[in-house]
Amino acid sequence: MIRNSGYVSSNEYKGVAAEVRQAEKVQEANRNITDLKSDILRLKIMVQAMMEILIEKGIDPNLINAKMEEIVAKPETFASSKKESAPCPECGRMILDNGVTPLTGTCLYCGHVIRFAPKIDI
Repeated sequence: MIRNSGYVSSNEYKGVAAEVRQAEKVQEANRNITDLKSDILRLKIMVQAMMEILIEKGIDPNLINAKMEEIVAKPETFASSKKESAPCPECGRMILDNGVTPLTGTCLYCGHVIRFAPKIDI
């Protein structure tokens, strides 16, 4: 890459810059995958809790299936959602769900860890 004179050609520089941009894109994709995994686990927890309550209350599974079909038919069902956030109880700065440990966020400023309980949007 470096020539005998110690200078780097513009083509070599462009190649290195392209490699760096590609590595940044891979890191961003990995963060997105981690966020998706966190969202999926949060949904699994919520669905499991709701299903157990419904079964305990004697709700007919056919009624649940019919309601799911009704919900899937609505266009707003597939709108994107926001990540959980809350103010830090220690320093007051906003904490986002970190995506690594589901339902958990760590303050970037003081390191305080909080848990986000799943909530049902009505």
